[in-house]
Amino acid sequence: MTMKLTAFLGSPRARGNTDTLAAQVVKGAKEAGLETETVALRKLQIRPCTGCEKCWKKGRPCVFDDDMAALYDTIAGTDILLFATPLYWYAPTALMKAFMDRLVPFNHPQGRPLIEGKGAILAVAYEEEKPEVVEPLMRMFEMGFDYLGVRLLDRVVAPGVGPKGAILQKPEVLAQAYEIGRRLGEPES
Repeated sequence: MTMKLTAFLGSPRARGNTDTLAAQVVKGAKEAGLETETVALRKLQIRPCTGCEKCWKKGRPCVFDDDMAALYDTIAGTDILLFATPLYWYAPTALMKAFMDRLVPFNHPQGRPLIEGKGAILAVAYEEEKPEVVEPLMRMFEMGFDYLGVRLLDRVVAPGVGPKGAILQKPEVLAQAYEIGRRLGEPES
């Protein structure tokens, strides 16, 4: 059975640095034989989680009937989740955070088997150069993955890429992203 990688793009800027970084991971994965799908969160209507806990009732993933409803099936049907976001105020974008907040249905007993054990990759682009500025975002994702039983497989970080297209001046980062995707097709050791 072919493995599947689904990339969730959390940048509000189409074809920007984050999208380009994620596209390299996807390209490598596709060339390694994985099925791939890309979801641009900026094109979707995803309401913020209100903490109502109605998703904990069996048979109802969320009280909101928005674009997130279809993503629950997408997530359940993928093996590896790629979370791609620029760093905004030392955190993911509001688009990515709303998406992540709505993953709550996967934490109830009926939802846990649909996500537990899946792999995750982080792709982060940011304007600043200091590596420590991305640490809070990384820690937030790591804790969230641990909470859901998702395995962090790899990460690619692109510092110093503020203006659109700046990532094209970082071929080593793009090559790293491609290799991360390509290695997904290799047997685990």
